Amino acid sequence: MLMFIALTLTGCVLLYLSHSNQQWLQRPLSIRPWRWLGVVAVLSGLLFSASYLPVNSALFAWLVIMMLCIGLLPFAALLKPPVEDSVSER
Repeated sequence: MLMFIALTLTGCVLLYLSHSNQQWLQRPLSIRPWRWLGVVAVLSGLLFSASYLPVNSALFAWLVIMMLCIGLLPFAALLKPPVEDSVSER
């Protein structure tokens, strides 16, 4: 169960951080390794959940965790302290 949640959350974070509109990093992660790694992590999380839960329950839990994660990740950027401007006021 823990592996299912960890893989799904890690995959969602990697998918979010490789998107061009993310607000956590100065530049988004590159698409080639990171977005594909996120897709693989999310899909393997689904396979892990389907290995010990009924398929209906596994799919539902996977979708709920993904919706929660992808829905809350953009708002987590609001918790970061604001970046100070390097231009000094005169």
